[in-house]
Parts: sequence; C-alpha cells; structure tokens
Amino acid sequence: MPRRRSSTGEMISTLCFLGVGLWSLGEAALAPWPKAAVLALCALACLAGAARHPIARALGSGSGRRE
Repeated sequence: MPRRRSSTGEMISTLCFLGVGLWSLGEAALAPWPKAAVLALCALACLAGAARHPIARALGSGSGRRE
C-alpha cells in the first residue's frame, strides 16, 4: 500500500500538538504536585496526538478516507 503524503494542515497540527506537549511537560516538572499531575496527563495526551498517525499505522487502522 503506497504511503499517503500528509497535508500542510496535518503537519501544522502535529507540530502544535508536539509543541504544547513538550511545553506542558516542562511546566509539569516545575509545578507543585496536584498541578504537575494534571499537566503531565495533558502533556501525554498532546504527545499522543502528535504521534496519532504512527499510532494508527501500528494499530492497522486507516484514516477512513478513500483516495
């Protein structure tokens, strides 16, 4: 199966998820405990959002779109 090129919007959203995830992780390292736990959870969710395409490929699920 040929790989589909990602669109500019997908690349921008991936970079945004990655940036917010890394920023949240850095803030979590400096925050007091309850706030750090919430920020770390948000950071993990954002990093998972940044890795959504490789995760979908690993799980074998497509995007649902036909080309």
